Amino acid sequence: YVTFFIALATILSNIVLVSVFVFRSSRTSTTIVLTSLAISDSIICLTRLPEAVYFNMAGNYKNLYITYPWCIATHVLYVIYQVFRMTSNWLTALLGVQRLVAIALPFKHGKLFNSRASCVEIAVIVAVSVLLNLYEALGIYISELPIYKTWYYNETLPSSCTREVSLGLVSAFGDPTKSNTLFFIFSGLLYRVLPVLILIFTTVMLAYFLYKRQKMRTSNTEEKKKQIQRMTILIFLILVVFLIAEIQDGIAYFIYAAELSQDKKRQILSKEDDIRWDTISSMLSLISYACNFWIFFLMSQQFRSALLDIFKSGFRKAHIYFNLDESDEESVSNTPNTSLTSKNEKSTFV
Repeated sequence: YVTFFIALATILSNIVLVSVFVFRSSRTSTTIVLTSLAISDSIICLTRLPEAVYFNMAGNYKNLYITYPWCIATHVLYVIYQVFRMTSNWLTALLGVQRLVAIALPFKHGKLFNSRASCVEIAVIVAVSVLLNLYEALGIYISELPIYKTWYYNETLPSSCTREVSLGLVSAFGDPTKSNTLFFIFSGLLYRVLPVLILIFTTVMLAYFLYKRQKMRTSNTEEKKKQIQRMTILIFLILVVFLIAEIQDGIAYFIYAAELSQDKKRQILSKEDDIRWDTISSMLSLISYACNFWIFFLMSQQFRSALLDIFKSGFRKAHIYFNLDESDEESVSNTPNTSLTSKNEKSTFV
């Protein structure tokens, strides 16, 4: 239940966040990355909703097996989740690097991170995420497994499934155990470790620059510098919230890597501890996705003003639309009378 409501609230809040960035803000490199991050986070939350509803809220986790359609659905949703989880990690890292360059090297920021460059960087991140997860998407072959009630094979239940390594993966990479180990190490470094290391560096440096700027006296006329300072604080909070959720995922990666390297599966973390760790990790990630909207809402007066303006314009348009409907109905109701008078007028002229 908690997963469902947090994911749904995150999707709705991110829709509002994207609408503010698209319709009520200037197209800067920061807003482009923030908009892409909100879309990616929303897609992640969308992949969590079917599982939360079908397995947990509907009670189907009590069944003895998973049906074949849901085997396919869970695999597709998992791959989409992995693609956009990696995308969100790198978009957050890109956000941190952009803000650090804007503070440390303001004259080079416009050349390195303009709107076009940001769009290209986002496209590269999404493309690499898709290509990296093709191994897992196409490397698993899911076949249908019939389930029978009796030994006579005449009364069937809904089919289940079996998951096997695809023959194409074996022919392309050889031993599936070694290829899976190499894929886990490589993807984990690219997906979990490197973004977190970049974010730790950028967060520490942003904290240093914020502390340094607070000691400097600024005049009241330097409004632009104050805006940059406020945006830096917002980005800094987003990075901190993200790091709280993702650092434990990096720790789990090193634990799994140690187990794989020593060929001692479940020696450090038992199955129950692994499930508990994964549950806490997923929940922290969902909470971090939901925090971005509230950070902007609570700390940015411009964001609140833009949000209020969107709601006012929406109510104004709805009011005008309903008034037009009423006027259209009145005009339609008056149409026969006008046609009759026009006929009478024509007859008199004749």
